[in-house]
Amino acid sequence: MLLESIIAEQRTVLYNLSWDTFEALMFISKLYTDNWTGNRNEENFIQNPNWQQIKTAICELDGNTKTLVSLEVDDESYMMIGGGNAGKYVVTATLDNQVFYSLLYPVDYETAKSDVAAKNNNLSIFYQALINTNNNNVNSPNQHKLIVGGQAGNYAEKVCVNLPQCLIAAITFAESGELESLFSWEEDESLVTV
Repeated sequence: MLLESIIAEQRTVLYNLSWDTFEALMFISKLYTDNWTGNRNEENFIQNPNWQQIKTAICELDGNTKTLVSLEVDDESYMMIGGGNAGKYVVTATLDNQVFYSLLYPVDYETAKSDVAAKNNNLSIFYQALINTNNNNVNSPNQHKLIVGGQAGNYAEKVCVNLPQCLIAAITFAESGELESLFSWEEDESLVTV
């Protein structure tokens, strides 16, 4: 609830929107989650999800039975969040189903000095504090073994983010269909090595 109240306060300040209005303005139309029992997946689907349903789905990722959340605008534009084991997640998104982006850790604080950057400064400080709470060894070349979509793979540490960063990326995508501009995104070549 703390995350919602802080985001609601920031959204009200930045966009003059109440939380109820924000909930009604969700840009995404579909939420898919997986649920594995052995090697069998029982996919779950919610049409026109609200933020609480999205947040719950992401927070339930455990890298075991629940390994993937997909937020879809349409067949061309969607975000996928996977993993969850050991508090690590991977976030990928596409806006056109041709170019795919991976969310990177750490957050890019070298945002261009523009009106948008100045307006979002307080939000950036909040995001930085949230994200730094759970991550260590940022510059390590290590890989993390995550289970995403029911498949185990080794993911570079730079694409393994924490839960607060996932939630912030998801809420931005859910409300606007865009990538969170305060974060670093890399055009995706291949996320996983086997």
